[in-house]
Amino acid sequence: MRHSLSILMFSGALALSACATETLPPLPKADPAVIINKAYETADTLIDQLPPDLRAGPVLFATFVDVDALDRSTTLGRTLTEQVANRFVQRGFVVTELKLRTAVFVKRDTGELMLAREVDQIAREHDARLVVVGTYAPAKEAVYLSVKAINPGTGQVLAAQDTIVPMDSNVKSLLR
Repeated sequence: MRHSLSILMFSGALALSACATETLPPLPKADPAVIINKAYETADTLIDQLPPDLRAGPVLFATFVDVDALDRSTTLGRTLTEQVANRFVQRGFVVTELKLRTAVFVKRDTGELMLAREVDQIAREHDARLVVVGTYAPAKEAVYLSVKAINPGTGQVLAAQDTIVPMDSNVKSLLR
């Protein structure tokens, strides 16, 4: 009986100490290439979904924004936008750099944010057949990225891709 009571008390103490010392797991080891790899993978998937007659047309990019604050982006959102756009260029698309334009709403520390009423006008000015937009949602272990290629005249989504970017210390540092 005494032996059973000792085991029971030891088990209880062990269970209590496990609860008291429980900590969150550390962030995964940082992979400096993960953001570029995920951006290129996203761009390749979008491009492959596009109808053949649009695969070479001019493209505009709006800065990828926080899904909970569509008027705000972070270094991560701007970086992902740049890298997806770069992949479109590498795949043969004509991409117009909007940072050189003043007709687009550019918010300091955010990037190019296209207001819906201006998209059609800006697209016509550049003869753009596609506008690529995106949102991201940071979570505890990942950032969820949703990117769409849209016909600027009709608003029709022509291609879409959802991507998970693992949260590591590099990704976390870009979410400012």
